[in-house]
Amino acid sequence: MNMPDLTQGQCREVGSDFFYPDSENEGDTSMYSFGKKICAGCQVKQQCLDWAVKHEGYGLWGGMTPRERMAIRRKLNIKLESIIPGEYT
Repeated sequence: MNMPDLTQGQCREVGSDFFYPDSENEGDTSMYSFGKKICAGCQVKQQCLDWAVKHEGYGLWGGMTPRERMAIRRKLNIKLESIIPGEYT
């Protein structure tokens, strides 16, 4: 599965700091609050989330933290799939 086209994502305008907190703060969900606000009005939020549930273990994607996506995977019995580097292009 190739990564969907997320070039219209609102996150592209603000950088990654709000979506990928440093490792010592990753468990602190307050670090994601501004990123979640950006995602809330994004036109590609659902495509982003669909991709992330299957492929992303870190960072805020589709308005959801890694823990929130993990809960979805557990509920729907979805395994995190490995990513081939070329899929990000």
